[in-house]
Amino acid sequence: MTEKLTMHKKISLTNLYFNRFLAIRYTIAFFLFLNLYWATFLMGSLSMVAVLPLALFVLGILTTWEQIKLYRNHCNKLPYARLFYRVLAIVFVTLMMTLYTPLYHFFFPFLKQTSDALHVLMVLLTVSLIIITLMLSKLNKIQHNQDLHFKRIQTYEEFIN
Repeated sequence: MTEKLTMHKKISLTNLYFNRFLAIRYTIAFFLFLNLYWATFLMGSLSMVAVLPLALFVLGILTTWEQIKLYRNHCNKLPYARLFYRVLAIVFVTLMMTLYTPLYHFFFPFLKQTSDALHVLMVLLTVSLIIITLMLSKLNKIQHNQDLHFKRIQTYEEFIN
């Protein structure tokens, strides 16, 4: 019976540590699909810029792989996730700067340059930047064990021991 209980405690702790990164995993999935759709539309427009979202997609896959490995080997430092979010931030800020320039059609040849399209893109990019900032902050807190989830895990560990 104690062996089962010990195994249950170990699995519970593994799951708790893995769930520290839950929001990060969901946002990675969101940005993976966002880049995949952007690449698909760019390829449909026969644009060479499709390389950019495809490169972001590949970086997102590496980040996903890094997340999967966390289940067996818990680690607070996630270099691919940090790189992924930083590169996304740079790309999104660049896209925001090009929205109101002739470069707009270079990055979005499948959309007309109407005020509605510009506003929707600006909102999408702004919200994405806010999410990226929050995730980078969360990664920093996790790296330094200052996140709320870590405190809950410590409380749970004290309780079960």
